[in-house]
Amino acid sequence: MKSERLEVEPDTVFSYYLREGVKPVTLVFIHGLGDRKETHLKAADYPELSDYGLLIVDQIGYGDSSHPDGFTYSMRSQAEALKKLIDKLGISDVVLMPHSMGGPVAVELAEMLGTRVKGIVYAEGNVDFGDCFFSNWIITKYTYDQWVNEAFPKLLERYKNDSAQVKYAVSFGKAGAVSTYRSSEDLVAVSKKDDIVERLVTLMVPILAVFGEKNRGRFASEKKLGEVFPLVFIPNAAHSMMVDNPDAFYHEVSAFLKKV
Repeated sequence: MKSERLEVEPDTVFSYYLREGVKPVTLVFIHGLGDRKETHLKAADYPELSDYGLLIVDQIGYGDSSHPDGFTYSMRSQAEALKKLIDKLGISDVVLMPHSMGGPVAVELAEMLGTRVKGIVYAEGNVDFGDCFFSNWIITKYTYDQWVNEAFPKLLERYKNDSAQVKYAVSFGKAGAVSTYRSSEDLVAVSKKDDIVERLVTLMVPILAVFGEKNRGRFASEKKLGEVFPLVFIPNAAHSMMVDNPDAFYHEVSAFLKKV
């Protein structure tokens, strides 16, 4: 797939990959904090998903999407912008595929789309404050000015010089300090409400909760989601299970889609 760009309102431009499918359902991939659309690009390689449309986006302020002045980077603002993209592209029915911070964005989006949402694969999406280990660290350890002027540049340099984390240097570099800090502020506030599971239940759509096996038992959100939704673990994988073990992750996605 070729990366495309579309302006949904003045200065608000999405960068995305789009593939049309035979089935009338499009899988919409929503990445996490500091991430970008390429994390989910391998979805296009799996024959089991070949009949489905794919929309893989950079959220606003991330990847190759724009950084509009005055954008709040709240979960709701991201969802509102994403709905405009989906509508402009003429996409009707969707299965949402959020990861990490993308979880609360997907909940907001699902509430806006209503019956157009046919299912959700919730891949270690934020549920409560316990999931905010990185975002909370950012906003409690640093003020906005400290993060923008000092801490973020140092973190980026550390990523560049660490072979185990160099893959994050590109995505965080494209996101920048402003979007990561403002996103973290709202992500923590939303997660502290601890109403995500209740809102997911209210949607009345099939939902699959996915965790990396290496994180089994680490988060309270695992128990909360597992009490009301099917729960699967991706072997040999941690938080970024679609990168650590894409074969197993997309196998579970394919199995879920057959029930949608």
